[in-house]
Amino acid sequence: MAPVKLPCDLEEEILSRLPPLSLVRSRTVCQHWNSLLHDKCFLNKHLARVRPQFIFLTESKAYSINIDLRTGGTDPTIEVHEVPSDFPYQAIDLTHTTITSCDGFLFRHFWKQGVAFWNPWLSQVGWIKYVDKSFHFCGVGYDYDSNVPEKRYKILGYLNCLRDVSDTYQVTYKRVAVYECSSRALKFLDAPFKNWPTMDPLSLNGNLYWVTSDPDTHECFIRSFDFSSETFKTFCLLPCQKNHSRDQLVLAVYKGDGLSLLKQCYVTGEISVWVTKEKMDEEEVVWISLMTLPTSNLPKLINKLCGISYFIVEKTLIMCCGDEETGAASIYIVREDMCKKIQIGYEIVRFSHCVYLPNFISVPSEFRSLPV
Repeated sequence: MAPVKLPCDLEEEILSRLPPLSLVRSRTVCQHWNSLLHDKCFLNKHLARVRPQFIFLTESKAYSINIDLRTGGTDPTIEVHEVPSDFPYQAIDLTHTTITSCDGFLFRHFWKQGVAFWNPWLSQVGWIKYVDKSFHFCGVGYDYDSNVPEKRYKILGYLNCLRDVSDTYQVTYKRVAVYECSSRALKFLDAPFKNWPTMDPLSLNGNLYWVTSDPDTHECFIRSFDFSSETFKTFCLLPCQKNHSRDQLVLAVYKGDGLSLLKQCYVTGEISVWVTKEKMDEEEVVWISLMTLPTSNLPKLINKLCGISYFIVEKTLIMCCGDEETGAASIYIVREDMCKKIQIGYEIVRFSHCVYLPNFISVPSEFRSLPV
């Protein structure tokens, strides 16, 4: 029987529904399929359908977790894939190893060594090596100039320095700096605050966002860092405040260009979720209460050293964190009428991160000297 040739538009419709790793593998089938990964219309169609994925690290490997809720969430399909992670260095201290995402790329920080500029979807990695090994990584963003075709990626961080108070006494302070990746230049900045983020800032549309509080009033709000102007800003107040010092507040990306806030009450374990309207305006950020979840079977989120990653699909919370007893990666799928825990049978998770939009753009050439 002769093979049936499908119409091109039907082929593209089918391919646009594939998970990222499967789509990348399909490039080798034919030239047309390969060219689709450079077609903006096709990529936009694919990105509109793809779900966020979790990336987590163990002692020796990195994995991605893809979750499909099309069955209604009662019996989700979970796919776990090992992702290429043959980095030029081994982590000296896994407690200081972090993964963050920016613009669909992954950045893995290696304590006192540098940062890997990583695209696991295309099996590409570049290496950013600090001149000053004591530079502390905080987050990644970019400076976008309409007159320049490529984004200029930058890293926000700090150096621990000593200041003489007297002839016999010194105090430690943080000297904030921006590291420009392409030029390898380090620029020092004045920070209008003392409280550094206790959780990794969130990268969204090239800027960083994190939850902090006023040291005097203890009022919680979101602070941001704008990489284009290289300035810190008070972005907005939170829709809720802490009722207990150990309440947990976790920020995440919502629908690609918005923010979501998860609060867990330390006393009751209850989780509440707020989201911003789809189009955020820095002049007026509007929060909407999305859902409040029951306390039964929910994990305590305090002291999760490996991090807490989550995303929202309609009114379902999908969360990844380490199991309270075993430390292995666990997925929680929670909504008002259900709380389902699925333990991933792998090594102890060291860090987890939610990647909202896989990027099929190559790692910039100045960083791509090291193939995976």
